[in-house]
Amino acid sequence: MLTFLVVCLILGAIIGFLAGLFGIGGGLIIVPMLVYLLPMVGVPDPLLMSTALGTSFATIVVTSFSSAHRHHQLGNIVWSAVKVLVPTVMITTFICGLFISKLDKAIASKVFSCLVIYLAIKMLLSIKPNTITKPLTTLSSVIGGVLIGIASCAAGIGGGGFIVPFLNSRGIEMKKAIGSSAFCGTLLGLSGMLSFMLSGWNMPNMPEYSVGYVYLPAVVGITLTSFFTSKIGATATTKVPVSTLKRYFACLLILIAINMFLK
Repeated sequence: MLTFLVVCLILGAIIGFLAGLFGIGGGLIIVPMLVYLLPMVGVPDPLLMSTALGTSFATIVVTSFSSAHRHHQLGNIVWSAVKVLVPTVMITTFICGLFISKLDKAIASKVFSCLVIYLAIKMLLSIKPNTITKPLTTLSSVIGGVLIGIASCAAGIGGGGFIVPFLNSRGIEMKKAIGSSAFCGTLLGLSGMLSFMLSGWNMPNMPEYSVGYVYLPAVVGITLTSFFTSKIGATATTKVPVSTLKRYFACLLILIAINMFLK
């Protein structure tokens, strides 16, 4: 257990920084890491992916909230852009979570891997500025929110990899798209967490300190450090060449996804 908690603390520090920097919830890295770590504490193999997804959403609530708070202080949240997107994403994520949690581990792992590779490619493509923008309408927010909610739920992520390019392609400046994404990720994570808690309620064979498919010690270990480093990452968006970091981060994601897909 001690080794597990130490790894979670280190993981949280890394995830928090990336969450603040890119406007993501960190699930892209948290989920595959938890798939490898959770067997150490007795999570049975058939429930592994569901527990990793549910636990990831719980950590996203804290990490994204910390990041969003800092972005709000920096004036990077466009409230008019998220007023329709947020409730749509929350409802979709909650409903999808009830179904995703029942998927076979092998299928869920492959769905996750494919989504991560897609997001990594999108991240690489987004390095080149997009000069073509479309208006952000109520209809586009609803359609975008539904699609983002479905994909985010399947991957156990805060949706930043989808939300940031979505808002940016509709005329929201990149830093404000990242800040707005962090706010969306907080409530998306909350919805996903509640969904996986409900669907895994009283599930037999889960280890102690589990609430549904959420393993609380992992949540505590990761968020103890991510809460602070996410603020550092959010501040770094004004100082760091994000395009360079995106290349390395995208390549890392592709390697993680391929490894997970093959296993």
